[in-house]
Amino acid sequence: MKNILKRAIALVTTFCCVASLLVFSGCSTPKKQPVMSINGVEISNDVFTYFLDCATVELGVDAPLESLKKKASTLAGTYFKINSLANKHGVTLTTGEKKAVSEKVDAHWHFFGEYYTEIGISRETLTKVFTADAYRDALLMFFYGTGGEEEIPVARLFGEFKTNYIVFQAITGYFTKTDINGRPVKIPETEAEALILKFQNIAAMVNAGEQTMEEAADFLAETGYKSSVQTVILNKDDTSYPAGFFERVKKIDAKKATVIGTDEYIFLVLRGDAGVNSEYFIEKKTEMIKIIVGDEIDNKIADSMVVDVVISDSDVNGYYALIKDAKTEK
Repeated sequence: MKNILKRAIALVTTFCCVASLLVFSGCSTPKKQPVMSINGVEISNDVFTYFLDCATVELGVDAPLESLKKKASTLAGTYFKINSLANKHGVTLTTGEKKAVSEKVDAHWHFFGEYYTEIGISRETLTKVFTADAYRDALLMFFYGTGGEEEIPVARLFGEFKTNYIVFQAITGYFTKTDINGRPVKIPETEAEALILKFQNIAAMVNAGEQTMEEAADFLAETGYKSSVQTVILNKDDTSYPAGFFERVKKIDAKKATVIGTDEYIFLVLRGDAGVNSEYFIEKKTEMIKIIVGDEIDNKIADSMVVDVVISDSDVNGYYALIKDAKTEK
């Protein structure tokens, strides 16, 4: 009788343990099914959330949900096409391009990491979508760069470079100084004239081959004027220099030093000779291709395949509410 009782107690205990496991396993959070699929391929919910968030940024968080879903679908579809096209042609990223993606992720996470975490987006999510952005540029070079199917001639690229950029070395002087209240005031006229004469004499020495720009800066330092040489590659739309500066420097002959003055500044400028083999042109080749090609690469990506984007209507509301709540809190 005692043995029978012991077995009954053991059975009850075992049943309770199993029941307990079933209860706790039932209460655990189930793995959420993907809200979006493209051409039958499931897209992770964090990536879907990223594009839904992008849609709220572009259309406004209070835009109709159907409009937001449509925009998110379009963005995700482009993401899918870029990755598919890159995979089809075996396009990969260089070490430098991967580093640029990592730096972009770091920058975004620094400013928006707390918000992204709140809506379920991780650093890995950003890496996925920013890698696709990098693939877009890699595809641009694949089709239109050196050896590409529609390679753009170097002569055309260089012509575009010369239109958009100038390269020069410059030493900067100032016709103003800061007063005791921290406000800029003009220097006396006699002091300004002496500065102009000093810059003109140095320009003459540079052109005569008697001084390099670096030696000119050292000479200025010895006379009590602290300055340094800057090598600049300047875009025509850059506003960091005075109005008209780009055009004036562009007219200077290569390897010739000239003095350019404005109301506030005086510049000793040595125009550079950036040829087709120069590091400056090579650095900007991708940008020149972008300028010439324009939206053609995006059209090529858009036409690369047809996508069927499916979004689960029953699940999307939760992700939208998460984004809206997070934005409202901000």
